Amino acid sequence: MLGYFGEAAEPCGNCDLCDRPAQLFDATDAVRKALSAMLRTGEWFGAGHLIDILTGNSTAKVREKGHDQLPTFAVGRDLSKPAWGAVFRQMMGRDLVRPDPDRYGALRMTEAARPILRGEAQITLRKDTIEKAVPRVAVKTFVAEEDASLLSALKAKRRGLAEAAGVPAYVIFADRTLIEMAEKRPASLDQMMGITGVGAKKLESFGRAFLEVITGADAGGMHPARRKLAGRDSGQIYDRLAETQVQLQRGPDGTGKPLSLSSGALRKIAEARPATLDDLDRVGDLGPQKIERFGPAFLEVLRDS
Repeated sequence: MLGYFGEAAEPCGNCDLCDRPAQLFDATDAVRKALSAMLRTGEWFGAGHLIDILTGNSTAKVREKGHDQLPTFAVGRDLSKPAWGAVFRQMMGRDLVRPDPDRYGALRMTEAARPILRGEAQITLRKDTIEKAVPRVAVKTFVAEEDASLLSALKAKRRGLAEAAGVPAYVIFADRTLIEMAEKRPASLDQMMGITGVGAKKLESFGRAFLEVITGADAGGMHPARRKLAGRDSGQIYDRLAETQVQLQRGPDGTGKPLSLSSGALRKIAEARPATLDDLDRVGDLGPQKIERFGPAFLEVLRDS
């Protein structure tokens, strides 16, 4: 990371990289083969198809496109498919190739790769990354029959959002996230926060849209201040504070002057959980009237939470 910003880091002597430095090897030939396969197929395909070409895997797609007749067909049989996968990953990491969202994620060569392709530069890659394939947990791709229609609707929503944003669908949510949504059917943004792959940022950006697909109802009623607490204990505290405020808005007897706190103030109180009236006033900036009206009841909510 320091190198990316032009700074040099001295070896720390304590981490895995210092204890077991990665073995490097001259990958110039492998990278040139990969770039050649990309160019000969018009830069219209992803790593999987290119690896099939390089390893001589005559799939139906390879034969249909006539790519089994290319000079680069089977020129990479000296490396396994996982090894080629590591080559392509490191090429992307070095910014030699980039996925093109306008071409459904097909790899395109960058200017940085041209000197290597022309034989004017060499490149080294990590040998251990290529030789040691990392076992991966199989991702579930199917759902029960009763969840299939909801999963299709969620994928349609994802596709629409991705097309509108000009990004690949997986940038919105991964398949496994949609599958978990279809199976667990969260009924609120709080519950959706518990779905794998749904973080605070994605919940804020896409949560309501997908919740409406799941519940069939408009999910836009939650205030932005409350959405920031979705999936957290402080979200439940916020709800109880809001209920208490409604009950006491006109005083205990219902005849007093209407008073209320902003949603932002309720969020601050729910997060800070003050234990005294002075702390409550400081956190929420209530003032004497609101402290008198809501203070004791709010502290009771906070103590019980």
